[in-house]
Amino acid sequence: MKNLSFISLTANRLSGNIPGHLGSFTALTYLSLESNQFSGVVPPELGELVSLETLILSGNKLVGTLPEELAQIKNLTDFRVSDNNLNGTVPEFIGKWNQLRKLELYATGLQGPIPPAIFHLEKLSDLRIADMPGPEFQLPKKPIERKYLVLRNINLTGTIPENAWKVEKTLDLTFNKLVGEIPPNTIRRQFTFLSGNKLTGTVQDSFLQNSPNLDVSYNNFSRAPRCNSSNENNINWFRSSSSNNKLSDLLPCSEISRCPKYYRSFHINCGGQDVKNRRIWYEGDKGSESNAAARSYYRLRSNRGFSSTGDFMDDDNFYNDKYTLQSNSNLIDSGLYATARKTPLSITYYGYCLENGNYTVRLHFAEIEFTYEKLYNKVARRVFDIYIQGIQVQKVFNFTEEAKGSNRNFTIPFNTTVTDRTLEIRLYWAGKGTTVIPIRGNYGPIISAISVCYMFFFCLSFETYRLQGV
Repeated sequence: MKNLSFISLTANRLSGNIPGHLGSFTALTYLSLESNQFSGVVPPELGELVSLETLILSGNKLVGTLPEELAQIKNLTDFRVSDNNLNGTVPEFIGKWNQLRKLELYATGLQGPIPPAIFHLEKLSDLRIADMPGPEFQLPKKPIERKYLVLRNINLTGTIPENAWKVEKTLDLTFNKLVGEIPPNTIRRQFTFLSGNKLTGTVQDSFLQNSPNLDVSYNNFSRAPRCNSSNENNINWFRSSSSNNKLSDLLPCSEISRCPKYYRSFHINCGGQDVKNRRIWYEGDKGSESNAAARSYYRLRSNRGFSSTGDFMDDDNFYNDKYTLQSNSNLIDSGLYATARKTPLSITYYGYCLENGNYTVRLHFAEIEFTYEKLYNKVARRVFDIYIQGIQVQKVFNFTEEAKGSNRNFTIPFNTTVTDRTLEIRLYWAGKGTTVIPIRGNYGPIISAISVCYMFFFCLSFETYRLQGV
């Protein structure tokens, strides 16, 4: 066993502490304990694995800090510790791993600040840090070539430095506090996600032409988008600018500038066709394009739509059809729960031209992808956050646990208030849950249907719900 060089125990439902004697296998170059149920601290003995090149600890329940002994692993090229419950700050020694090519820190539990030396690692072509609290900071301006740069929801401020626009494949700076303007041009990049910042100015045609999938939603651009320039690409302009017309801001590339009438409800069969469930008619959104890496969709002669952003990273498929799901099981209701819409990052369903007042929102879920007919799917864990009208109403929500299994429907209701004729429901993947079952790139929120009704009495169904206030 002294010459053992490769250990992968990914998704084996292992629990307890990580055994310290793993540090005795000093010839190891690859160690993956991903997507198990390991708890306790990261054993300092792992620092004795001086030949290690890949260390993957993501998807566990690890606590404590990252031990300083890990600094001894000088040859590390790939380090991932996402989806854990660690504490403390990001250790300085990561910035001294000069051979590092990939670093993934999604929802680790660690806090910022992020050591500046990490951004200066010259071989680090794939840097992903997301959902990490900490003080505000600005990106350094040193030009480092990267293929992937994900810095999501980590309190970034200031302008986007010039070197960031040279990222080759995926640039994701969503949900920060970035300001300034987008440059007039950029290299051709498959995915550019800039949603949820404070960017201003306009987006030039030359930039659009090099952006097959671009999301600039939830920003402060001062001029309306030039929608005709982006017909061949997937561009999400939802709430990308601000003006005196709130409806035009909501639907910037539509011809709708005023409400023909005001509604008291909307009902959506997510990812499916129009369907009637009991007394309620649910409009489907199956007609929207399947490739929704950056997508804003609304239905004519209706009062609802959705805005979706994100790519299923590491699935090696730029043009997949994973954004809608279809059940193959005879255990699930063939109507409302037979389909679902899925997102790798964030999706906002919205209703507009609504009467102001109090509403009941019912969200319908069923796990139709990670189904228990295949035993390995029992290891899968889908969790996400839910926001209604910008307020977080569920954190690390796992509806499969609530429903007590797959292919079982679960409905959760909320009370909320509409004051500006619009209502928004957002599902957000905050880096938690499995990402490798059955293959890498399977994760993210899904939803089967949405029902929104004015007051509690307007479209009362035969069921009684315990309401949760927003």
